[in-house]
Amino acid sequence: MKTDTIIVGAGIIGMSLAIALSKNNKKVVIIEKNLKNNLKINRIYSLSEKSKVFFEELDLWNYFTNINELSEMNIYYRNFNNEKKLSFSKKTNIDNIGYIAQSKNIFLVLLDKIKRDKNISLIDEQKIENLNNQKNNIAVKLQNNQLINAKYLFSCDGAKSSIKRKLEISNDYDNYDSIAIVFNIEHEIANSSSAFQIFLESGPVAFLPLSDNSFSMVVSIKNRFYEKNYYSEKNICSFIDKITNNKFGKIKLKSDLATFDLVGFDTESYVNGSVIFVGDSAHAVHPLAGMGLNLGISDVIEIHSSIKNNKKNFNKQNFFSSYERKQKIVNKKARQQLKIIEKVYSIENKFLAKLIENTMNNINKSEFIKKKIVQHANNNLSFF
Repeated sequence: MKTDTIIVGAGIIGMSLAIALSKNNKKVVIIEKNLKNNLKINRIYSLSEKSKVFFEELDLWNYFTNINELSEMNIYYRNFNNEKKLSFSKKTNIDNIGYIAQSKNIFLVLLDKIKRDKNISLIDEQKIENLNNQKNNIAVKLQNNQLINAKYLFSCDGAKSSIKRKLEISNDYDNYDSIAIVFNIEHEIANSSSAFQIFLESGPVAFLPLSDNSFSMVVSIKNRFYEKNYYSEKNICSFIDKITNNKFGKIKLKSDLATFDLVGFDTESYVNGSVIFVGDSAHAVHPLAGMGLNLGISDVIEIHSSIKNNKKNFNKQNFFSSYERKQKIVNKKARQQLKIIEKVYSIENKFLAKLIENTMNNINKSEFIKKKIVQHANNNLSFF
């Protein structure tokens, strides 16, 4: 089989990229090891305005269901005290703050679009056995011995990328020495589509509103503070009650707890021969700002823009070198920004605490500065 491009991984990033490539009249073959497993996963994502505009360009956004548009974002330092709050609200003429979406709802829309797209073929329940990676083309052999030749292969198969392992490409790591616990809760007092984040000494805790009376929670905990019983299913709601001063009334756990180590990284190379790394296969950041998926979408936007604005050179060697240069800078700086924020807010020092409180208070009084912060977040932390 011969095609223009191969995509490994039928997740949100892989399928979004496939649709973008098809929009540029490129033939795409997606190779996925387990589509059924992808359908079982339902993560909660924060989406920026930049990501929304991109999905609108692909004629997808209006088909996504249960999108919760944020009315407000409130950031607290150490406790839910209004005097120590930094608040971003649409009521004060700030741009759109962001959107909360469930991955399954996005995934199903993307999958439906792909199945109806004549430029895209999806091969499920297959892995790449061998690949021959050259500068001008790539050939892969699947488990069923099927051979596929293409101009490029896009690795969208996540942080544990099989393509990266085959090519022996390493990562530049940030070990946050932390874990994250993700779960959903229902609560008695309405959240009014407001998101919340509190920076504790143990790590940041994020509240992402799924509805007026439910949150998706992301609790980041430094390893030295982690006690399994304290953060167990039995006690996690008491923990939320305590840090919020019972702000949301009675709380009930509505999902299992998912726990994982927090690690940030950038891959040493975004382009290797005819292989291009995209999304989580290329980079990962701390979840405190909900930027993970948005940074992957920024990768897809840059690829889409490169082809759209320079179609004649698509088959030329080093076509994606500009993508590599730009996105390595963008994603590295994003990782550094979040690392600094996480590190500064976790330090326990009376002088620094007073400085943080005064800085938050001063920023909170300036609609101009807050507008600039929201614009930067909505541009997926890119300075370009």
